Amino acid sequence: MASSYSPGNCTADTDSRVLPQVIKVSMCLILALGLPLNGLGLWVFCCRLRRWTETRVYMANLVAADFLLLLSLPGALLGREQGAREGPLCRVLQSFYYVNTYVSMGLITAIAVDRYTALRFPLRARAWRSPRRAALTCLALWLLVSGAVALWASLLPADENFCFGRCHTRDTRTLAFSLLFFFLLLLVLSFCSGQVLWHLLRERTRASPQEAGRILKALRVVAANLATFVLCFLPLHVALMAKLVAKWTEATDPTIQHIADFVRVAARVANANCCLDAISYYFVATEFQEEVGAILRMPWPFRGRMRGAPVGDPSDRGVREAAAMESNAEGAAHKALQQVAQGPTDPPQGNSFPFSTASMISSLPAHSVTLDL
Repeated sequence: MASSYSPGNCTADTDSRVLPQVIKVSMCLILALGLPLNGLGLWVFCCRLRRWTETRVYMANLVAADFLLLLSLPGALLGREQGAREGPLCRVLQSFYYVNTYVSMGLITAIAVDRYTALRFPLRARAWRSPRRAALTCLALWLLVSGAVALWASLLPADENFCFGRCHTRDTRTLAFSLLFFFLLLLVLSFCSGQVLWHLLRERTRASPQEAGRILKALRVVAANLATFVLCFLPLHVALMAKLVAKWTEATDPTIQHIADFVRVAARVANANCCLDAISYYFVATEFQEEVGAILRMPWPFRGRMRGAPVGDPSDRGVREAAAMESNAEGAAHKALQQVAQGPTDPPQGNSFPFSTASMISSLPAHSVTLDL
């Protein structure tokens, strides 16, 4: 089929092919699965779990970013329809899409850094880490990404396309910045996750059977989180890199069209991360399982209460478990302090984690792509 590609419209010669229909079906499935799951997650994290921790702050922001990203996807569906025109609403939805995509990646990386810090420097982390500082980190990330997107959109010429499905949605500088930001996050995430995995593997060889089981769970979580991030976001940025190279080399129209199709497919794979995050909340976070399970078992008029206890009551099992996990963390830190006080001042050789890595593991909540460590 002859190409009818034009710079202003990336979808001109694809509407008669199967790919656009596959894209629409996949987006509808992502919306149908992601909206209720992330809506439930947002409600549980913000309304049911009253005790805020550092990781819960990150997770609540992450589920909010995923939920807002999903709300922008209908704009992508409408923006690719024949005869669709760019307007203020499409620009807002496109901005929402960019902001929440990169905020989500940044939050996943922040959770990995928080996890690495808590395990690698347990004593210092108790002074560094706090829900307030986690909230400030999230706020800074939201402002940084939102400001970058707003600045870029304001600098575009009036006749420049800034909507879904348009070839000029990202210029060369924006593509380069997106790639730099992503690969920086990937580098940090890979380092933190790799260090945690390495230390957990070493600790597992000398742990008791009970602790070995908890360490194995943590290993699976960290590995799954890293793999999910790579599988969901790396294809999109490889596609964007190919698009950047095509711009620099002035590739032929058929090549540009194939790259545009690659970008569209990879973007849907990246959008699927919203669903995987929400599923991870349930399978990894024990408190999330308790809350959701209890809510689903209760008759509808009584779902505002759980096991006869008011929301946020200290008798709630989730709150008691959180208190127990904090006690475990304090006990591990106390043992480490005793060892420091009784032993030499030189740094320990080999594993630099505290006395019980499993105790520290059990004290750290989850993420999705990064959840429960």
